[in-house]
Formats: sequence, structure tokens, C-alpha cells
Amino acid sequence: MKIEICVPSSATTKERGDLLETLSREMLEIQNFKVEEEVKKTGMELDLLCKHNVADRTIYVECKAYRDGKIDAPIIRQLMGTIVLQGYSEGWLISTSELGKEAKGIEDELASKGLAGKLVIYTPRKIIDSLLASKIINPPPQAQLIQYLPEENIGEWSLLITPYGKFWAVAILEGGMPSKVVCYHAKSLSLVDDQALLDNIASTDSNLSKLDFSKIILFTKKEKKLSLEESLIEVVEVQKGDDWNDYRPARPEDFVGRTKDINDIFDFFKKIKEKETTRRCFAITGNSGLGKSSLIIKLLEKAENRHQKHKVYICAVDVRAAKSSEYIYAALLKTLKNAQKKGFGDPEINILITNASHPLDSESITEYLESVDKANQIIVLVFDQFEELFSKPDLSDLFTNTSNMLMDATSLQFNFCIGFAWKTDSTTHTENPAYFFWHKLSEYRMVRKLSPFSDRESHTVISKFEDVIGQKLDGDLKHNLTVSSQGYPWLLKKLCIHLYDKLEQGAKQEDLLENKLDIASLFSDDLSELSISEQKALRFVATKAPVDLIETIEICTDEIVQSLLHKRLIVKSGNRLNLYWDIFREFVLTGNVPIIALRYLPSHDFSTIWNVVKYLSKSPVTIHSLQEKTNFSEGTIQNVGTDILLFGLATRENSQYVLSEDLLEDGNTQENLLNIIREKFKKHIITLHLKDLPSGTFLTITSIIDLMKETYSENKYADKTWRLYAIRLIRWLELTGFLQPTTEPNTWIYRDLGSSKTSVMNRRRTSNFFVPRISPQLFISIYSEIVGKSLQQLPNDSKTNKTVEILRKFELVDNDRVMEIDDFDSILYAKASSEFSIQAILEIKDLYSTDKLSGQNLGILLKEKYDLKWTDVTTQHSGNKLNSWAKWIKAYEMKNE
Repeated sequence: MKIEICVPSSATTKERGDLLETLSREMLEIQNFKVEEEVKKTGMELDLLCKHNVADRTIYVECKAYRDGKIDAPIIRQLMGTIVLQGYSEGWLISTSELGKEAKGIEDELASKGLAGKLVIYTPRKIIDSLLASKIINPPPQAQLIQYLPEENIGEWSLLITPYGKFWAVAILEGGMPSKVVCYHAKSLSLVDDQALLDNIASTDSNLSKLDFSKIILFTKKEKKLSLEESLIEVVEVQKGDDWNDYRPARPEDFVGRTKDINDIFDFFKKIKEKETTRRCFAITGNSGLGKSSLIIKLLEKAENRHQKHKVYICAVDVRAAKSSEYIYAALLKTLKNAQKKGFGDPEINILITNASHPLDSESITEYLESVDKANQIIVLVFDQFEELFSKPDLSDLFTNTSNMLMDATSLQFNFCIGFAWKTDSTTHTENPAYFFWHKLSEYRMVRKLSPFSDRESHTVISKFEDVIGQKLDGDLKHNLTVSSQGYPWLLKKLCIHLYDKLEQGAKQEDLLENKLDIASLFSDDLSELSISEQKALRFVATKAPVDLIETIEICTDEIVQSLLHKRLIVKSGNRLNLYWDIFREFVLTGNVPIIALRYLPSHDFSTIWNVVKYLSKSPVTIHSLQEKTNFSEGTIQNVGTDILLFGLATRENSQYVLSEDLLEDGNTQENLLNIIREKFKKHIITLHLKDLPSGTFLTITSIIDLMKETYSENKYADKTWRLYAIRLIRWLELTGFLQPTTEPNTWIYRDLGSSKTSVMNRRRTSNFFVPRISPQLFISIYSEIVGKSLQQLPNDSKTNKTVEILRKFELVDNDRVMEIDDFDSILYAKASSEFSIQAILEIKDLYSTDKLSGQNLGILLKEKYDLKWTDVTTQHSGNKLNSWAKWIKAYEMKNE
């Protein structure tokens, strides 16, 4: 039995405190105490000093009327400290909440030390017993109610202390769940049949307030007038696709990867059963399209294999089907009953939710979960698509119900676990209850954040696709699929379905190599095949999703709905409809595709790409022709081709390249080409990460490498490969106007210039512009002769002095000694390619044809763009030396590709 201090939402803190004081004074007067002083009084707490009317003893009383949660151990310790330090005869704790596990332990410890009389604790049951003994109230009229209702339809009784009086309230169960409320006057035990009074009671903040307080006319069971139907709440389990090309979550046999995530989640279940963790919640997070629902289906399959089927039971429900906050409790009831049928726990227990606010505290559920523990089994309830409820303010109570259930699961420590699939790229405002719910869970959950697929995992998916179509895909087509999908399993599936449809229509693979594997064009294809009525119906579903099926049929007709279902553009979850992907939904509503971060790392620099693109036009150009014009190998042309296709600079058909429509319209110039590439880098995942950094954050090559390793965690490159990719990416981000060098060597900050750099825009003074005075080949040769030596031991000649100058600049001198480095070329490449002056010469070489620029011309361009105070001799000398270092860097990159 529970006791609650309940007031209307409009009540003040003082009014709640007054109710708590009235209850407390009644409790004390029963024991012949008189309140001497109010020490503290708030809405939820009251501290009193009381004196016995006969015996000469003073007690200290703390009264707690918490809404949720239990009395924890610090409250007991603090109260005992007050009693001892102030020398009170004894202390009382009057609480409308139960004691937590640790608090109960302290109570038992005090009893074992003979101190039980020093602290008297009144839990809800003891408060009610005391009020019953003093005849302030009478026992709940269970016997009366049984005359009208079967006992299994009667929930748990609560004593409500309200401004309107004291009442016994009980939930009436329908389908094993609380639905209606019956109230009796706590003293007279007469039925409350005044609807106005019932409405007043319902207006308070009791845990029953969300239920139906409508006046109930009770008849005897013989008359059978009170209808208690089975719950009408339909709980929809997560559905898997019927075939490989179904847009619903993948069938287990089509599932690829995520082995570590699956193992970690099942290890978590094992830790719960072995009591090695106090957490009872896990979350599968990640952006839309990463396969969270498909992973849940795979977890279900593993739970049903011969090793797990008697150990782990998982029920995964689709939250999009929720129409009321009771959906969560209906899902709990279904999960427990289904687990019971599968041989989990005691099969004889009649599982009912009799506690309307804390279902896991229901007597039958507590008993059942104890039996699950004894059998060393675990039951898991997973909520999929939970973030879909953010846009449904009428379901805000659902978060409260879920939070209560999670907190109770954590407190009770049964072998019962709650899981969530939660989309991390959705926007949740701070005032949304979901925001607080999610952050409240942070300390209670184990998280598995899904990453995009690695190329290896994408190749596995494509191999399965090849088995379906019964033919091997062209290598270029495979590559296009992998790159275009950006590691998103759902997008890869969509692209494969697109190719499948084209092949089924008789298209040949070589005809499918054009660059139309972008998601916006595929969405447009989906819409172009619809009638006007179907498009209107699709927009209706998109606007209101998840929307009721019957409502949609009434407005759009059953024929149209069935057509959209058949075309798999909408999916059915219970009696709710939604579009097959939330990104498609946004496209339908706005005409735009939300940013799907570009993860592609270009294989080449700007100059290499420009040396190919400049030969393209509206007429198709063959690979062979490009080989002749650029002197590049066929392999290099193919790799550069991937870059230009992904950047949207050209299309490819039948191994021939055609300049993109944008460049044909605006002109095939370096500036226009860079502007197109800049738009791609605006959506690049590294750019987006950099944008989120605090303003003014300094970035080094090391920090960029660390960010790339975290972003591309599925790739296990060697350190020198990471460095090579990082330096190339830094140059691209500088060139497209997103990274700006600082005055510190090899350091950048994120700052969006708003346009690409069509020339070297950063102007630095001559003092900051370092020019190596010898070639890299000579520098490496001299280094091999002086490595490990003290600077004082070195000969004092021009070449050695120039070498030491470079060593100092590149920080390769330690304690006046030339550092010994194993992979010297790799370190030299990292240092040289990060030096601003060499970056500047590389950028100029990117922007101009390298064959037509002499060292002198390069020096002139540097001098003009940086406003350098060089003489003609210095200009030519600097251009030649920097050009030699730029060539060495290019050669190193080609050698290590």
C-alpha cells in the first residue's frame, strides 16, 4: 500500500507543506507528542521538534513526502548525526516513500547494534498502520469491491491525502493494466460517486491522476454490468523485411558486420546476470541510416539460438505505434508474459501491473522477476525508434513512465534490462522532456555508438547483392557503390535496390556507371513514378507521421495507401504509417536532403585533378585519350576519375567522361572547379567536426590525425599513411577556405572564409617565410653524415650550416645534438609538407600548370602574393629551392600511395 500527499497543480508549496504538517501532527498526537517548534518546512520536507506530553523527552522528527524515488542512505546518516550531536532522546523519520536498498541496510545495522530505539522509521505501511490503529482511517474496502469485480481486476490501494480529504483509491485493471480509478472515503469507506469531487481528486498530482476518474456505477458480479475488456493497446514488435530488398530492417541472413557491438551487448547481459554491474539500460545510438533497427533484429536472432534461448529473452517494440503513454507499460506486460510462455521465470504467476506509477513494484511482477533471477535468466525490453516521439507533445508522459521504469529497474537490480535505439542526429530542444530524459539516463546506460561501414563491410554487402542478382559487378560499379554510400548501410541498400531495378529492366552494367548514385536523384526517381494522388497521400503521411492508418485511408483512400505500401515508400507499424526512411520524409516535405556527411578522402591533390578535368568538355572523352593528354597511367586516371565523380565535376558513361553541367554552364575554370569542390567539403565530416570545435582552437597535424582516426575508426592504416592523408586533407581544407594557418609553425584554426582560395591569400612577412637554402636531396645526404653528433662537432662550412638551419626549423635538434631518426624520410615529409612556405609553393603549383612554371616564375608569384621584399636574385633562388622541395614531396607521395 502507498500513501501520497497530493495537491492540484495550481497549489503553492505552502499548501503542500500544510498537508504534510497535518499528517505529521496526527501521527505525533497518536503517540502523545506535541509539536514544540518547526525547524524547517518546505513542500516536500518538514523538520519538527516535539515533546512527549507525559514523559520528559524531546524527539527530532523529519517528514519526507517525495514524489518519486526512495529514501537513500545519506538521509538516514544525516538524521542519526543530528540526533547524536544535539543529544535528542530519539529521532523519527516519517516518509511517504520506501527506503532504498542502502538505507534498509543502515536500518538493519542500527538494529543489530541495539540502536533501533534511537531512530524510529515510519515507512508508508507503518504510517497507514498507525492511522488505522488510531481509527483516523479504516482499512481499504477490498472486500466490498470484490463483490463487484474479480480480484484480478483490482490493483494496489493508495491512501491519498488531499485538500479535499483522505481517500482510498485503487486502479481497476483492464488487460492486466491500470485503466480506471475507484475512490472511497478513507474514514467512512463510502464510495465517492460525486463526479465533481472525483474531478477534484483527479486534478491532484497523484500517481493515479493520468487514469480515468469517471464515475463508475458498481453492480454485483452476477449482473455483470461492469465491462472490463482486454487492453486495446496494440504493442507492435520491430518488423524485419520479407526479402533482401525490403526497406524495413534487414533480415538476419542479410545482416553484415557489427560483431563487436553484438558481443559487447551480450557481455553486458552476462554482467547483469552475474551481478557485476548495477546498470540496467543500454543504448544503441548513431545517425539515421546506420542500421540500428537491423542490429536489434540481429540481437533477437542471437537470443533465439540454441546457446541463448533459455538464458536471454529479448522483446523489441516499435515506439512509433504508441498512441498513449500507457504504451510503455503495455510493452512491459507483453514482454514479461511472452517471456513466461517461453520458459522464463515461474509459469504459475499471474503477471499484472497493479502499481500505476511504478509497474516493476507491482507485487506479481516483483515476484516474477525474482523467479527469473533464481533461474539465472534475463529479460530484455528494447524500444526502437524512441526519438520519433519528440514531435508528439501529447505523449510527453511516456518519458515519465519510461524513466520511472528504468529507475526502478536500476534500484531493484533484477535480471531485467531496458534498451533503446536512439537516433543521435535528430534535434531535441532543451525544453523537450526527451532532452532531460536522455541526459538523465547517461549514468545508468551502456552505450554502443554505431559507426559507418568500413569499405570491407560495404564490400561484403555488395557480395551478397551479387549473389542475389547472379552476376559479378563491374569493378568501377562496385567502387561507385562503396564510395557513394558513404558507409551508411541503409543508403548502400537503397543504391543496390536501384541497380537491381535497372538490371531487371534490361539495363547493362556499363550503362549504370554514370554519376547518378546520389540520394537526392534516387528520391526524385521515387516521386516521379507516383500519380498526383499518390504524391498527395505521401505528403500527408510525411506531415503527420507516424499517422493513424484508418485516418489515412479515410482521407487518401485504401487503394492509394495499398499502392504506396506495395511500392514500399511507406511502412506500416501496427496501425501507424510512416515513410520508409526519415531522410526521405524530409525530402518529401522540403525538397532537400539533410546533410549526409561526406566521408570520402580524396586520393589526389588539386593539380592532379585539374590536369584531368581541364581536358573534359560536353563531348565524351575516353580514358585512353586522357592518358595521352596527361601522361598519367590508366590506373591513375581511374583513381582521379573517382575523385572527380565524387566531387561532381564530371559524369562517366561507358568508360568515357563528360564535364558536369555546372562546369559546362559556368565555365571549366580552376575557380569554378574549386567552388564546386568547396560545396562538397562544406558537408565533409571532418569540416563539420572542426566547425563544432570551440572558436579559436589551434589545430596541428597530430590533432587532425587524431580526429581522423576517431572518425575513420574502422580503418587501420599505418602511422605514415594517416599522416599522408592528414596533410593532403589539410591542404584541401586550406584550398577550399576552411582552414587558416596561424603565425605558429604547422598550426591552423578553423575559419570559414566563405569562398575557396583562388590564389594564395594569406600574407606573411618575409621574417616568417622560411626558404630552405639547399635541396632536399643534399639535405638528406648531409644529415646521414652528421646524425647523432653534437652541433659543436660539426664542420663550419656553408652546406653544413644550411643543413643545421633546416634541422633547427624542423625541430630535429635536441640538446644541441642532431636527432637520430629511424624512418627519416617519413619524418622529413611530415615536417616539410607542413611548413607554410612549402605549402604555399604546392598551392601555387596546384593552381597553375606545373609544366609551364619555372622556379623563377614560382618565385615571382610568391613575391607578389605575399608582398615579399625579395630582390630578383632572391626571387629566382627561393623559387628554385622551394620548387625542389615541392617536387620531392610529390615524389614521396607517389612512391607511398
